[in-house]
Amino acid sequence: MKRLAVMGLMCLLSACVSSVADLRQAQPARVGDFPAAAADLSDCVHRAMKAMESPYDFRLNARPDKLEFYITATRVADAITNRQIAGIELRFLAHNQATSVEMREGDPDGWVLARQAWPLIERCSQQLTARPAPDPTAP
Repeated sequence: MKRLAVMGLMCLLSACVSSVADLRQAQPARVGDFPAAAADLSDCVHRAMKAMESPYDFRLNARPDKLEFYITATRVADAITNRQIAGIELRFLAHNQATSVEMREGDPDGWVLARQAWPLIERCSQQLTARPAPDPTAP
């Protein structure tokens, strides 16, 4: 009986946690525009986030037209249900050579991850704009 009560409680608690679908419907916690291509910026941020020590798994996805990129940070809610919960999601929207970034926070710990992620976006943008653009007329 005790075991059943514990399992029921864990299922109820895991239902309160944000999923990626819930997160995408939420309003962005932060929005910014950066002078870098969306593909390059999202790739740089993804690599930097993967290098962080974190319980989250970071995945980079792109729409087929390559005008939107998503980085989603998820972790396992509990070992029994193996349910994935979303910490944050970053959405990169391409506008010529500029990118709009939207950050949404999910998991109750998502704000901690968000405080680490935004400076990475700024740093990657600075690194990408500091590089000279390749000269198309060069041999």
